[in-house]
Amino acid sequence: MPGKIKVFHLEDYKIIRDGVRFLLNQDSELEVVGEAKQGEELLKVIDEKDIDILLLDIYLDGMQEVRTIDGFQICEIVSKKYPKIRVVAHSVYDDADRVAKIMKAGAMGFVSKKAGYEELIRAIKVVHTDKKYICTETSRKLKNINKFLAGIEDTLRGEDEFFSKREREVLELIAKGLSSRRIAEQLFITEKTVESHRKNMVLKAKVKNTAELIAYASSRGFLKV
Repeated sequence: MPGKIKVFHLEDYKIIRDGVRFLLNQDSELEVVGEAKQGEELLKVIDEKDIDILLLDIYLDGMQEVRTIDGFQICEIVSKKYPKIRVVAHSVYDDADRVAKIMKAGAMGFVSKKAGYEELIRAIKVVHTDKKYICTETSRKLKNINKFLAGIEDTLRGEDEFFSKREREVLELIAKGLSSRRIAEQLFITEKTVESHRKNMVLKAKVKNTAELIAYASSRGFLKV
C-alpha cells in the first residue's frame, strides 16, 4: 500500500520471521513485503522488490558454509549497491564490537533481540527518516554511544568491558595462533608486555591456561567472529 514503510526481513529462524511479520503488520504504517533465511535469497529478489528497510539478522545458520555470506557482508553490499534501502540490524549479539562493526558496514540502526517489539517498530520508523538508532537495551551498556553516532569516535566501548582494548587486541592475535614474538611485532610492544596481558586475562577469566582463555572468550562473544 502506498505510504507504508516497506520492510524486508532476513532471518534464518522461521518462528522469528513469522512472529516479526505478525507484529509489524499490526502497525498501520508498516508493511512486510518479503522475507528470506539466507543472504543469497535476498540478493536474488532485491531488484524486484520495493524495499525501504532491510531488517537484518547478523548471524545466519548457513554462514558456516564457505559459499554463504554473513550479515556483515550483506549489509555492505546493500548499503553500497542499494543506498536507498536502510538497514536495521537485529541480533542477540549486542556487544560493543559487533554493534560497531555492523554500523560501520552501513547499518543505520541496531535492535537487540532482547528488546521488545515496540522498540523494533520505533527503530524502523526512526531509521526511515535517515536517523541512526541503537536500542535502549544495547545503548545503556555503551560508554560513548553519542560520540559514536555523531561520528566523533569510530569504535564503541562497553560500560562493563571485561578486557581492555589492548588486551582484546592481544587476545585476537593469540586466537589466530600467533606467538608472543609475532604479536609484539604487530602491536609494537615487547614480548614481556604481551605475556603480561596474557597472564592478566587468564586471571580475569579465572581459567587455567591460554586454551581455556580462548574458549572462555569465544563463548562470551569477546572474540570477533
